[in-house]
Amino acid sequence: MDMRIILHLVRHGRTLWNEERRYLGHEDQGILAEGREQLLPLREELRCRHFVRIYCSDLLRCRQTLDVILSDSKRGAVPDGDALGRFIPGVRYDSRLRELDFGDWEGKTYEDLKTDSLYRRWIDNPAEVTPPSGESWEAFGSRVQAFLSGLHLDVKEILHMEEASDTLAQAEAEAEAEAEARRGDDGRGTPAEGVDVLVVTHGGVIREMAAATVPDTEFWATSVLPGEVLKLQLTWDGARWRGVRLSE
Repeated sequence: MDMRIILHLVRHGRTLWNEERRYLGHEDQGILAEGREQLLPLREELRCRHFVRIYCSDLLRCRQTLDVILSDSKRGAVPDGDALGRFIPGVRYDSRLRELDFGDWEGKTYEDLKTDSLYRRWIDNPAEVTPPSGESWEAFGSRVQAFLSGLHLDVKEILHMEEASDTLAQAEAEAEAEAEARRGDDGRGTPAEGVDVLVVTHGGVIREMAAATVPDTEFWATSVLPGEVLKLQLTWDGARWRGVRLSE
């Protein structure tokens, strides 16, 4: 039986450097107060989902974003800032989900760097140029691909596919029942086709995952703003994930 998942790729909430349009990679910034407020509609959207696994970048801005998403929406309030960023039991925090390390360009803007010839070459062909003291394009893509490969093994273990081949079908049926309940009596909506997996990460990682799984998708073709979600339906073809977009 094919393994099929719905991958919810959430970009962390807005930070100060996002506002200032500065390169933000491994610098460990938290999200702004208004960034937390902007996450509340997403919290409500994801509230009824049953995620078989939750993954999160280990950087603070992603941990804080996840805390807001998983907080009690019935109370309506944003969690206290002092409590944000805690490590939640059962969540897989993974450094492979970090943004590209921009090295010496961290915190710089386009205006700061536009006269740097190395930067101009990187803009034109990032696969051929590495930011000073930063991460190569190949290393970045390799760690994201390693995460995707591990995701297959992790979900397979969760669903016990080797021991019980009908487990996935049962999980999909439960997901469909939840979807029906959310749609109401009018029957409108898209049927759930796969179990739900949540990943809270960074813009570059989301672009790379879309490019790696959705045919004919270039890296820069995907745009997800801070605090937004991209949903992909992915099917494991025996060697890799193949996907389609369910949202932009």
